[in-house]
Amino acid sequence: MLPLMLTLLSISPWWSVYGDPQLDALVERGLAANLDVKLAAARVAEARALTGEARSKLLPAVNLTSSAGRLRGGFQQGIARIPTLPGAAQSGSFVAPFDTGLIQGGLDMRWELDFFGANRAGKAAAQADVVSQDELREDMALIVSAEVVRAYVELRGIAERLAITERSRAAQRELLELTQSRAEAGLASELDVERQRSLLANTEATIPPLENERALRMNHLAVLLGDARTVVLTSEAVLRAPQLPAELDSELLKRRPDVRAAEVRITAAASRLKQARTDLFPKLALNGLMGRQSTSLTGLSLGGGNFFNLAPQLQLPIFSGGRIRANIAAVDARLEQARIEYQKEILAAFEEAANAMAGYQRQQERVARLKAAQESAARSLELSRELTQAGLGDFLTVLDAQRTLLDAEYQRSAAGTAALVESVLLHKALAGGW
Repeated sequence: MLPLMLTLLSISPWWSVYGDPQLDALVERGLAANLDVKLAAARVAEARALTGEARSKLLPAVNLTSSAGRLRGGFQQGIARIPTLPGAAQSGSFVAPFDTGLIQGGLDMRWELDFFGANRAGKAAAQADVVSQDELREDMALIVSAEVVRAYVELRGIAERLAITERSRAAQRELLELTQSRAEAGLASELDVERQRSLLANTEATIPPLENERALRMNHLAVLLGDARTVVLTSEAVLRAPQLPAELDSELLKRRPDVRAAEVRITAAASRLKQARTDLFPKLALNGLMGRQSTSLTGLSLGGGNFFNLAPQLQLPIFSGGRIRANIAAVDARLEQARIEYQKEILAAFEEAANAMAGYQRQQERVARLKAAQESAARSLELSRELTQAGLGDFLTVLDAQRTLLDAEYQRSAAGTAALVESVLLHKALAGGW
């Protein structure tokens, strides 16, 4: 059963075409634990939350307000006016000599009526952002799965070449010992001994770089799996090479998550352009206020301290110094950028797929030729053994033929690994298969 993270993704398990259960388990671990995939999932969650924020603008906003204070006096900041008597010159005033409390609670509301679709366009743009981020998460999952498969294939190839090198070293040591024995018997020169010793040293010198490559691939695989303690066990399964697609179809390229994300970004940019253009039109909102006030808590339940207000608000832009039209022009330019980015993604996808397809095809041809060379070397070794058994050859010829066969196996193994790597790149370029 696939892990939860993989079930949340829509990419197909394309890595199963290689026929290695251990590889399947590693890829599933990578998709479940890789930090880049988790980061992409967090971005999707962020985009979905922003969609909720954009949706809320279509609904009225209601707030609960309350306040409590202590006033000295009452009517006007603690000042009370004395009525003017007939014939008096002017009215007087005095500071109220008493304190009173004022408790107030209620609701205030604001609802912007979306007559011209500004908030609806913002909601559509936010929804397109969610789709775009989800496609980018799929793309990251595709990249991680391809990197895990590539690292595993290269590890398998390095292990195979190390085994071949060890066999070659053993054969060359045996050949060196035989050459030394022949030199001591006067049947070979010291030059033959030094030449064979040099060949052995060169063979042994190839082992440390291979071991270093193995360590590097192991470290990279550990990072991909999010676990520094990752250990890859030796697998007996033979990695199968997938068949090439007949041709590159544009529909295959459109399946790529990065291409789909670029296409959705056009939709988001178009919605934001529509939202920016609504700034040229009037905006109508309803503002409301209702509540109660009293000088005590008990007075909030009974009494005449109710207040209520409902008022429409109309806002019409008259002069903004060109700010609105400048913003519209900027958003329009972003829409054009999104269109160009989509075209770039299509071209880049075609280039990546064409290169991977050509590379895989050429590597397969190279593997076929090296396999034929390996078969010829194997026949040469068998013939040299038959001649030795018939007394028409010596063991030195057999060991030399064996070294040639091991060299051919090494080249064929390296080419086979390169072909499998190209097939991984082709799967990645075609969004997991064809």
